Amino acid sequence: MNYEVTIGIPLYNAESFIRRTMESVLSQTFECIEFLIIDDCSKDNSVKMIQDIKQQHPRGGDIRILHQSANMGVSAARNRIIDEAQGKYLYFMDSDDLIAPHTIAFLYDSIRKYNAEIAFGSYEKKWDDNNPKPNEQYRYPDKAFLNGELGSFAFRKYGGIQAGVWNYLIDISFLRNIGLKFIDAHYWEDMVFTYQLVTFIDRAVMLSEITYYYVCRENSLSQ
Repeated sequence: MNYEVTIGIPLYNAESFIRRTMESVLSQTFECIEFLIIDDCSKDNSVKMIQDIKQQHPRGGDIRILHQSANMGVSAARNRIIDEAQGKYLYFMDSDDLIAPHTIAFLYDSIRKYNAEIAFGSYEKKWDDNNPKPNEQYRYPDKAFLNGELGSFAFRKYGGIQAGVWNYLIDISFLRNIGLKFIDAHYWEDMVFTYQLVTFIDRAVMLSEITYYYVCRENSLSQ
């Protein structure tokens, strides 16, 4: 199967929220997507839940589950996604977050319109259903960087881009050609990756449209 886009999701003990996440990605209006799941030796029912979805959902044939030989962490899982993705473009997601139905179509159209290596969407930080904290939106300006200016924008005072690797669509051939991989770390590995990545980018587009919902939980590693 020749896919235009791969959505890559590292998976580890996510049975409490993986079904909702998978419903989100499988509802994409864009049709030609590979859903690549890297199981990092989960000990709960996460994998079985995805296998059930794979058997029952109309897009189940586009779900691919790969298993790590040992629990190696999110960096190793994302590096394997880079190696194994079959799409022309790659989009990382976390196993407990959500995306809007038009996310992939919107980012794909934008990256193609500007012949860019990467397209960034804006996001909303939302707390889980048991937390009364208000949601917060983080919007980029609608802006194209067509002459290598993204690095300067990203490294300006207080930073210009998100730390996470979710919610941007990137040309997978470009990413493989520069040889960038995630460092082996327990946290902020995505910030290191992203801030290295922008130094290689020549053409990029930022979008004010909310395309990603970053779901926060009090006891998660990132919190």
